[in-house]
Amino acid sequence: MLLTREEFRKKTFESTNGKCCVPGCGCDAVDAHHIMDRKLFSDGGYYIGNGASLCAKHHLDAEQGRITPLDCMYYMKHTFEEMPVPDKLGLTTEEFFELLSSGRLNKWGE
Repeated sequence: MLLTREEFRKKTFESTNGKCCVPGCGCDAVDAHHIMDRKLFSDGGYYIGNGASLCAKHHLDAEQGRITPLDCMYYMKHTFEEMPVPDKLGLTTEEFFELLSSGRLNKWGE
């Protein structure tokens, strides 16, 4: 279900009690990170399955590719069924999940 920006932030943070989702971190989350960049979605990608609660350090790591989309999904306990397929990639669901699960797809769809 598509959320508003504020709903996305609120629900993402609620799912981790306001803490960073990276195992062992424990810092307060400051960003509701888009696992797959919102520009890959014609509707902005504000889906709970596309969100990860991250502290400032881990948000930078995710933006720079040191934390992968698959890592974020694992940390947030998102399933593939919850992850929306970015429509601007032009991939089938099967192609998207295969690329994502193999680690060959970064947050920008490359």
